[in-house]
Amino acid sequence: MSTGTVDHWNPNLEEQCSGLHAACESLEARRKHGLNQFLEAGFPGRKDEEWRYTPLRSVAEGEYSSKLSVEGQLPGDDELATSSDIRLVLINGRFREDLSDLTALPDTVKVVGLSRSLETSADSVVTDLNRWIPLVDHPFQNIGDALLEDGLVITAEGNVDARIHIVHGQDGSESAGSSHVSGLIRLSGGAQLEVLEEFRSRGKSLANIRWGMEIGSGCEFRRQRIVRPGCDVLYHGTRVELGEKAVFRDLIAGSGARLVRNEIHAILAGPGGHVDLLGGYVSNGDEIVDHHTTIEHAVADCTSREIYRGVLGGDSRGAFTGMIHVHQDAQRTDAEQSNDAILLSRSAEMNTRPRLEIYADDVKCTHGATVGELDDDSIFYLRSRGVSLEEARRMLVRAFTAEVFEELENEALKEQFIEQLQEAMPTAVDLRQ
Repeated sequence: MSTGTVDHWNPNLEEQCSGLHAACESLEARRKHGLNQFLEAGFPGRKDEEWRYTPLRSVAEGEYSSKLSVEGQLPGDDELATSSDIRLVLINGRFREDLSDLTALPDTVKVVGLSRSLETSADSVVTDLNRWIPLVDHPFQNIGDALLEDGLVITAEGNVDARIHIVHGQDGSESAGSSHVSGLIRLSGGAQLEVLEEFRSRGKSLANIRWGMEIGSGCEFRRQRIVRPGCDVLYHGTRVELGEKAVFRDLIAGSGARLVRNEIHAILAGPGGHVDLLGGYVSNGDEIVDHHTTIEHAVADCTSREIYRGVLGGDSRGAFTGMIHVHQDAQRTDAEQSNDAILLSRSAEMNTRPRLEIYADDVKCTHGATVGELDDDSIFYLRSRGVSLEEARRMLVRAFTAEVFEELENEALKEQFIEQLQEAMPTAVDLRQ
């Protein structure tokens, strides 16, 4: 991308980075590394293969280069039917303990704001960050490092099964800007943790959120993410490493966001591990949704499953890039990958790039991708029985995305997810035009 475009960010980023308190040399070094990397590389353009389907010009032009105000308000979306009594609220990238509720937190689960952790044990936190969120040349990671300040540190150990609701609120209603959240999650001793991560936004805002996770041997981490209507730009990155017989299950659903880039890098580092990556979304207008996944089978006897379903209308665009990397020692790997999309208009677009790198010979790896339209025969059948065109389309979309949500145990939450997608369905159009 042109130097002139990147220059919109550079002065603000340098000024904001220099104004941050450095609790230790390693923290300062990480911030400077992120700043220098961004000043040198900026944002990638469309010629960069990894960003080919995620146009960043509107982000790079500088409107989001200032951090959002600390005085932001939590957007008032309808509350989700969560089964958790533990609620963590972050507004404009700052952990708001005054708005959170930790009273039901078990003794073996610890939640601390990243800024407080950096004040009390900065060297230890930076060591964990360097391990679980390694330094890479990545535009949002570079900015997140340069402005590394707040987020969450969550640990769970022993015989515990806890549920946490995390709410990210972005308030750009007064002026445009960005927020940057870094989170660490560590499970050990057979702990189980379920997180509902919700994204709310108003006005012009960029949410830059990243997680580094260690799911220890015999532990299970379940996460549901929901992008609520009205979100502007969301980058969400996760790097997770799994130990022996560990499980990581992730579900993302959403609609009504202008630009979403979801990245997951899962590393199966212990035998018997399993990864589930699921996604369902509806896009319309000029919205863009890009799912970018990498699953590394680094050892033998692990399994993984990916299922993504998208419904695209208007001039919206979807993208899926899924890498399954089977290392030489990862014998008896069983990996499945599926990405399917329905186009509701002639100008909607879906780009799919499945990738397999297999260096072991005793494996079972499958991938599939389809892009099509709603079935005319099914619509005709429903219409002939008195179902309206709009309701018929909603019913078919519900059936199309059902596999993504079928294992979500909270039935009320499942219905809210599905209802949001159905409400976002574009008005029926004649696809033959």
